[in-house]
Amino acid sequence: MNITFYPYQPFSVQNKKITVCSTSSPEVYTKLIAGMSGAQETVKFSNDQYELMDYSKAVIWGGDVAAINLNHLFQNRLIKKFAADLTDQQRQKLTQLDSEIRSTILDAAFMYELTLDVNQEWDLQRMIKFYNLQFSTAVQHDPYGIIESIVQTAVELNESKIITLINVSHYLSINQFNELVRLVATLNVKLFLIEFSEEVKSDQYQKCCYYHIDNDYVEWRYE
Repeated sequence: MNITFYPYQPFSVQNKKITVCSTSSPEVYTKLIAGMSGAQETVKFSNDQYELMDYSKAVIWGGDVAAINLNHLFQNRLIKKFAADLTDQQRQKLTQLDSEIRSTILDAAFMYELTLDVNQEWDLQRMIKFYNLQFSTAVQHDPYGIIESIVQTAVELNESKIITLINVSHYLSINQFNELVRLVATLNVKLFLIEFSEEVKSDQYQKCCYYHIDNDYVEWRYE
């Protein structure tokens, strides 16, 4: 896929290789984030044939790692997939447990001299939501764990959109970033990072597709 940020040539974002765009220009930084977050139409998206794509079909906006809520980002879709992927044996077990819970509630209701009943409708997804299948608290307090969970969840959901994060370098050590590079290299996932940086860091991002726009709006490419 391609990200077009006028007047620059499109940034190519492909599977298995992180794409990084850094800039020392506050104006470029602000406009790029506005476009990638969907707040403004400062960025255009296209497929590999350069056919334009709607924002909703092109980007998963994560933003700043510290502000990401994994459950808000993925929980509903993950529950739907989880329900669809259960084996017949697992479904039968859950159906049995659900029946036992309803029967226990009805038995307890006999303490009242009232005619009471419970809803007998079986809804697997609603049951999973009730028990709140979610990302663990430990993961959501670990910056690397958050990023790792995002890319791995995207793979589980067969997601082809561009995952976009900002200022990842603020949260990861060099070793953690290198580990992220190795992880993405094994996955069919598109990861686009936006960084504010006074300097070109081609050595740090030598295993990435790297673009830098300096304070004079000059672009440097290391693809």
